[in-house]
Amino acid sequence: MTEIKRTRTIEEVTGYKANDGRFFKDKEECEKYEQTAKMVIFNDFKRLIVGGDTFVECCIWENFGYGSEEYELAVIEIKDKEDLRIANMYGEINKKGTPLTEDVIGKRVLVHIGDIYCRDARWNPKTEDELIESFKTQIKKFFHPEEKEVK
Repeated sequence: MTEIKRTRTIEEVTGYKANDGRFFKDKEECEKYEQTAKMVIFNDFKRLIVGGDTFVECCIWENFGYGSEEYELAVIEIKDKEDLRIANMYGEINKKGTPLTEDVIGKRVLVHIGDIYCRDARWNPKTEDELIESFKTQIKKFFHPEEKEVK
């Protein structure tokens, strides 16, 4: 006796993802959303992202043993007041909390975008140097617990 098998691959559309990462079950709703002012602001904000796209948290932290594949970050470069205005418009519609201030002009900062389901996450902006210093401070607490911080 010979067993006869047939292998089938079934492809099913489960939803649609807008350019800013929002998920829709309905194609028409996604297309309609992509025509809104919110998407125009996102597209302007995307021009500020170094490398052109967000990245998941584990890309930057996985060598240290943590990070989520659903939580996104971005490095943005604020060259002038117009870039700051664009970033803060994006921040306002996505509930980023306190607006970025003029002290980020001329800098690249790592900002929290939020998880893929909800963009409501505080900015928590940090420059490269601030991140490195923060990491060094945290690591020192574990390698040298006998050293007390002097205030």
